[in-house]
Amino acid sequence: MYKMISSLSISLLMPLILFCGEIHVGAYLGINWGRMATQKLVPSMVVDLLLQNGISELRLFQPSFHVLDAFADTNIGLIVTLQENYLKNVFEQKQIDDYIHERVKVYSEKGVKFRYVYVGNEPFTKSLYMKKQFNGTIRYLNMTRDALDKFNLPNIKATTPHFTDVLTNVTKPSEGDFREDIKGKMLEFLDCINRTGAPFVIHIFPIYTVYRYGFDVDFAFFDNKSKFKIVDGNNSYTNLFTFIYDTLVSALAKAGYGDMEIIVGQIGWPTDGYVCASEPNAERFHRGLLQYIARKEGTPLRPNKDINMYLLGLTDENMVVTDYGPYQRHWGIYKHDGIPKYKIDFTLQDRDVKPSVAKGTVRMPNRWCAFDGKTDHNESLVLQDYEYACEKSDCTAFGAGATCDNLSFTEKVSYAYNMLCQITNQDLRKCNLSGATMTTNNPSTPDCDFPIEILTAEVVDGGSALTRRY
Repeated sequence: MYKMISSLSISLLMPLILFCGEIHVGAYLGINWGRMATQKLVPSMVVDLLLQNGISELRLFQPSFHVLDAFADTNIGLIVTLQENYLKNVFEQKQIDDYIHERVKVYSEKGVKFRYVYVGNEPFTKSLYMKKQFNGTIRYLNMTRDALDKFNLPNIKATTPHFTDVLTNVTKPSEGDFREDIKGKMLEFLDCINRTGAPFVIHIFPIYTVYRYGFDVDFAFFDNKSKFKIVDGNNSYTNLFTFIYDTLVSALAKAGYGDMEIIVGQIGWPTDGYVCASEPNAERFHRGLLQYIARKEGTPLRPNKDINMYLLGLTDENMVVTDYGPYQRHWGIYKHDGIPKYKIDFTLQDRDVKPSVAKGTVRMPNRWCAFDGKTDHNESLVLQDYEYACEKSDCTAFGAGATCDNLSFTEKVSYAYNMLCQITNQDLRKCNLSGATMTTNNPSTPDCDFPIEILTAEVVDGGSALTRRY
């Protein structure tokens, strides 16, 4: 069931759900769950976590069979994604038919509630479109719709999410339009989803967009302490979200689809890897965002309208590509071990609480692989092993303004060595680098945590890190 923005609690709604089936009323709040991480939560743990926190909508990036099994009869609405690495190998309708039958039709009959099938991901974003790495979105979208119709699944909509750079850079939302180089394809895409009643899905990353537009960073927050605002005729914009949302509304109106449904498919705030990416700022952003959604005030161009959105994301993903920046691995509201990083109230009641902790994780022993700091080591070999460890693990906490940016070189080597050891379940063979030693003394600093990971629960399948983009 979609999350209703009201004072009713989930417990009061459950009998109504069971009696009446699906009830699509009001706005809903969902979350993205990606599994491009070396340490992953078991799917059943994630289901339990969602239910504990009252999160009733989820986007899956890798819909493998054992993951889908965990969502049977849970009343959690799912979005599944046909990723580019799969679509590039699709040459005939039967391939899409088989996929939809195996992962949607069969699991619908098992009690999994599918909302949407996403076909590709951000195909018209500049870095992808200009390199022509992926082309054929509309053809695959039509094939997916045909497959859904073939298996009598008319209520499951097929669409494709887009990044904000499909829009032109503007100073006022009323000037909003789609980029000239993609306008023809975008009009074809809009006609396709409009004919089937599917929504336009937009990904909004405020920490990236606020710098792209050259705005004051406080404009990204709903409490906007800078007092910076944009006046557009009779409308005033005091935060980036409403500015971008109405820029899209204007672009859709100019294309002839002014009433098209919009879903915010991804929005959030990272906690590391970039200037202003921190846990306090993430808490501040989400508190303001969820307060705004709960008020149902809409935007100047769509006043008093519910806005449906999916937060990014459930957990950090230390194997996601970082073409926009190191912060892309730090979107998680939860750490890898299922511990929440900051306070957020998914029920939209603005409670000052942290969400529930994941149950059943197994933390590895308190031991770290560290660099001994001795000066008699071959410097070239140390540097080589340091670079190797970072390449094979995750050193995005070293980014400018990030939590571990101020470490000394010796400390950075220790951090890299430890990350490589932790992501391999503390494999002692990974701690045989130049000057490396295992220790039970925590090498963390006041600002930089040297993590102990959880035991790896499973091997991710059905997706590729090369095709995951935020």
